[in-house]
Amino acid sequence: MAEPRHDDEWAHLLRLAPCGLVLIDLHAVIQFINPAAAKLLNLDAGHAVGQALPDALPSWKDTPLYASLPSLLDAQSTFESMDFNMPGPNRTMLRVCAASVPDPAAGSHEPKARGVLFSVVERTDVATLERRLHRAEYQASVGKLARGIAHELNSPLDGVLRYTHLALEHVGEDSPVREYLVHVKEGLDRMVRAVRAFLEFSRQVTTPINRVADLNKLIDDTLVLVQHRAKFQQITVIKAFDPALPTVMDGGLQHAIVNLVKNAFDAMPRGGTLTITTTRQGRHVDIEFADSGTGIAEEIRARIFEPFFTTKPIHQGNGLGLIIAKEVVERSGGTIEFTSQAGVGTSFRVRVPVAIEEDAPRGL
Repeated sequence: MAEPRHDDEWAHLLRLAPCGLVLIDLHAVIQFINPAAAKLLNLDAGHAVGQALPDALPSWKDTPLYASLPSLLDAQSTFESMDFNMPGPNRTMLRVCAASVPDPAAGSHEPKARGVLFSVVERTDVATLERRLHRAEYQASVGKLARGIAHELNSPLDGVLRYTHLALEHVGEDSPVREYLVHVKEGLDRMVRAVRAFLEFSRQVTTPINRVADLNKLIDDTLVLVQHRAKFQQITVIKAFDPALPTVMDGGLQHAIVNLVKNAFDAMPRGGTLTITTTRQGRHVDIEFADSGTGIAEEIRARIFEPFFTTKPIHQGNGLGLIIAKEVVERSGGTIEFTSQAGVGTSFRVRVPVAIEEDAPRGL
């Protein structure tokens, strides 16, 4: 059985904690404050210890937290911990979690707490984590819905399309029914493409991110897939790669790259130039896709990431390419933005964080 840690060892660990920690006793006097809390609260740790909480933090008076202290100190609260939004220095806002610290030596007629422990973090950090959690929940729900719809439609679509092909084989070229069947087939082909896009989307938003990627290689692999189309459309692809690019977290980035390259090709039906640039920017990697195409009209720029929004002909697009690109980039912890000028071209920039193992300092 391991020996219990000595008090000074625990105190050392608490001082190293990344969140702020403040301990008050039964008289609301500060007994401990770690460096993170002192920084967040703009206090001198040595001076704050021994001060009453309202003297050290007068802005916390007349707040719900201060009103809850009696029940917390008497361990009468029905909650294990209570969260409060509290004012910080320089108009910042803090999220403070307060919990009673039990006193195992207290008798039945004595207070059951020996004090209250506050954990303190910036509210912006909490809001960011909450947004990420909500985003993850949203993506998982949408991914499951997309997968369910795709599987429900896949089998009947396959059957209808097969029978449409058989019907076309038995209808003469001069039959008026043939034109109707051709339109039916075009509609079914579009539905099949949408179903495939749904399945691709659901795989990206529900698959755990447990791999890293070399972006230069992903782009090279993508360009191999589209090289014949580039030659046919007379599109010149210029690569300006950083050869020392670090790896990044990969939430399906090749799907984003494929969709962005195809989108650029669609914008240059009569030829042009696509320049793909990769650079490292601190703890992030940037990829820029700059085409010399038609540009994006100003009145539709706010809608280009909407599902099923497209300006392409029915047989060319389903409006899911950019939303899939956006989802997988965000799942990889990144962002995607664009600039465009009508008649000049469009530039999409993807920024994703460097993989954790690449970002960590290397040993000698």
